Amino acid sequence: MMLYKQMQLGVPAIWIQTQDFSRVVDNITAYSNRTCYTIHAGVFSCFKDGSWKPVLVEIPDPNDPEKKMQITTNDHSLIFQFILDSSDKHKATYIHQDFRKAEQVAGFLTGMVSSLRHSYRSSFLNDDVDSMSYQVIVVSPFVCPEEYQFLYVNISEEYPSYEELVDIAIHIHDSTNGEVISLDAAKEVARAGLGLNEFSFINLCLMSAVDNGKVDPAYIYNSKMESIKRNGVLEIIKPKMTFDSIGGLDNIKRVINNNVYFWNNPEEAEQFGITPIRRILTVGIPGTGKSAICEATASALQLDLARTGVSQVMNSFVGQSEANMRAVFQQIKVMAPLCVWIDEFGRDLSGGASSSHVDGGTTDRVHGEFLTGLQELPDNVFLMCAANQLDNLRPEMLRAERFDKIFFVGLPAFEERIQIVRINLPNGDFNYEEIAHATKYFTGAEIKSLIKQVKFDVVSSERRNVTTRDIVSHVPKMRNILWNKDREMIRNLYRLAYDQWDWSSTLQYNEIDDILGNRVARSDSFELKI
Repeated sequence: MMLYKQMQLGVPAIWIQTQDFSRVVDNITAYSNRTCYTIHAGVFSCFKDGSWKPVLVEIPDPNDPEKKMQITTNDHSLIFQFILDSSDKHKATYIHQDFRKAEQVAGFLTGMVSSLRHSYRSSFLNDDVDSMSYQVIVVSPFVCPEEYQFLYVNISEEYPSYEELVDIAIHIHDSTNGEVISLDAAKEVARAGLGLNEFSFINLCLMSAVDNGKVDPAYIYNSKMESIKRNGVLEIIKPKMTFDSIGGLDNIKRVINNNVYFWNNPEEAEQFGITPIRRILTVGIPGTGKSAICEATASALQLDLARTGVSQVMNSFVGQSEANMRAVFQQIKVMAPLCVWIDEFGRDLSGGASSSHVDGGTTDRVHGEFLTGLQELPDNVFLMCAANQLDNLRPEMLRAERFDKIFFVGLPAFEERIQIVRINLPNGDFNYEEIAHATKYFTGAEIKSLIKQVKFDVVSSERRNVTTRDIVSHVPKMRNILWNKDREMIRNLYRLAYDQWDWSSTLQYNEIDDILGNRVARSDSFELKI
């Protein structure tokens, strides 16, 4: 654990951002090689024999300056001087718990922390551990302000582990004699609570017991999902869409379905010397099924789908956007296994509009946090990103091994349009081929919108079912068709895809010439890549 390593090194200052003050303090005091101090119950205290005990500080007797008296205190100047004067100061840790704004806390401690850093450096250069000063650990609900971060080792406190949540559930069982939770249910309850801090998990367990007479895993899980959604930076859903509800895109479906087996059987993958695909980027035209593929992939893997985007974590407060991005990846890790979907990838991570003059460099810093989070994702997280364009995306986002596959998703080919029409008109006597011909250069979303609009117009005005003629005759009335609006953008994407990317559809690959409007001299044919 990073915290214990930093305590062992005796680094001068650590800043832990957390909402679980008591749990973090317990974790700090569990490291037995250091003497821990803090203000507990309003007075300066030392942790001894498993509990906090008041410390008496010596000060001049106001009635007789030549004498000394001992008092309890919460005066920080007296506290810091006491620790500094102690014989084992090089093994002392002061835990500063503070709910004030981060700027106030950091400003208050700046002088002391700077002095501790100087002492740390001096003891290191002189190889004199005994001359090292004490250590301060700030426990705050807020991230350390950016302008002070160089003074601290910054740690975002991890959520309770599965084992810790099991222990809490067992404690509830023992304290209620098994009336509200059985030992068999403890593991299921803990699994439902992954991603919650300790206080929230305990609170939901007790609320469930009050509302239902027992600790219900479904109650905990649903409440957790609602809380995550309210936070606005991560939305987790149970995927409903499957590959059967998506028309076309045969190659990407084939690759993902082939991958599912080895994803669920990693030992066999290792035996054959292969690594299952875990990172996919889909690039292409808006409305062509990129988002649908993400959800269907989660269904195929039988995983919950966590959706987020960089724009969702951006915050006007300095440092908060970066903290939000760290929180997103922390939440993802603790709730794994999971399928993660990052939408509007190319736009949000272009970095093209970030500078000290535009947004104080916030986008650049969020970009860096994203790269770090991406690199540290565990193997049981399947990542899918969707982008409409990559013009301004930085090269490091697309370097080798960042993504296992980059798939291009273009305009649906003729046979794919037939499939899309069949999915959206499953019942009735329709000429699917005629509708597919009429909707050439339509995206899947535009075909779906066309059918929906025609249905409404015909049924609401004439009280009858729609016909093939109704749909075909309405095609010229469609406005803002992407092909007419951004034809050159689409063609540029096709050219890039031909040179650089895998294709999500064999049929779309075979229609390159038609999209580009000229003959492309090539002797190759589509080669299926798995």
